[in-house]
Amino acid sequence: MSQADTLFDADFMRRLDYLKLMATRMLPSRHRGEHRARKRGSGIELADYRPYVDGDDTRDVDWKAFLRLDKLVLRVFDEEADLPIYLFVDQSVSMSFGHPPKFDFARKVAGALAYIGLMNHDLVSIIWYGRKMEGRMPPKRGRNQIFRAFRFLDGGAIGGPTSLTACFRTFFGSRRKRGLAVVLSDLMDEHDLLGAFDACRYQKHDMVIMQLLAPEELDPSLPDEALLTDSEDGSERRVRVTPRLLDRYQNALAAHQEEISSYCSRYGFGFSVANTGEPFENAVMEIFKQDRFLR
Repeated sequence: MSQADTLFDADFMRRLDYLKLMATRMLPSRHRGEHRARKRGSGIELADYRPYVDGDDTRDVDWKAFLRLDKLVLRVFDEEADLPIYLFVDQSVSMSFGHPPKFDFARKVAGALAYIGLMNHDLVSIIWYGRKMEGRMPPKRGRNQIFRAFRFLDGGAIGGPTSLTACFRTFFGSRRKRGLAVVLSDLMDEHDLLGAFDACRYQKHDMVIMQLLAPEELDPSLPDEALLTDSEDGSERRVRVTPRLLDRYQNALAAHQEEISSYCSRYGFGFSVANTGEPFENAVMEIFKQDRFLR
């Protein structure tokens, strides 16, 4: 594969040097089994408490605390273990928007996360999804798998509508080792997004959700009249662009993000928004800062 044909060119590799340096500083160790993966369940060392939510294992309830406080709280343990990392990359048509396309940005973020995970001897899987689970790189471990991951990401193609619900129900419907699910998507999904997140949560996985939006989506600048096309179903609508319409758009986007943010806060998951007009490493560092990917 020539560098002209790949997203993962010399410039990308140079940027990885910075991310590798930051990851090395943040990781307690780069050797297999010597970093910590937070688990919901029994482990070696009690790490924290959190409120009980529906679906949690009642065996982890601290009943002594319940008798004192009259509240259900769960014990959270730290356990020395490899961290399975499941990278879900949205390949639906809406991801073709932007310069660079959101899809290319998502693949670079996934490539960087796969690189750091494999260098740290974690088990890394990459999953394409659109209207269902469209393809998967099975779990890999070790630095000798890095270019296999890059080739898999280079081979991705955009097409079709989005349904994270269908993907998650298929993927987490089978028994998986508990780990970290990272969702890289514009989250322009008409299906039940929170229901999709539930499918992951019920299996006790941790989760980081990153919404990828182009600058034009974050702050639209349109002529007085515009023909808008739905990228996923092809429908068109001519609209008169007014300040009131732009305010309604911004309010709807903020409400959508607040719904997801509130869900993540309630269940202890990570959520952030990435501007695809900025360097991809900014988005990667945002995930690092959430203290989930690096253990």
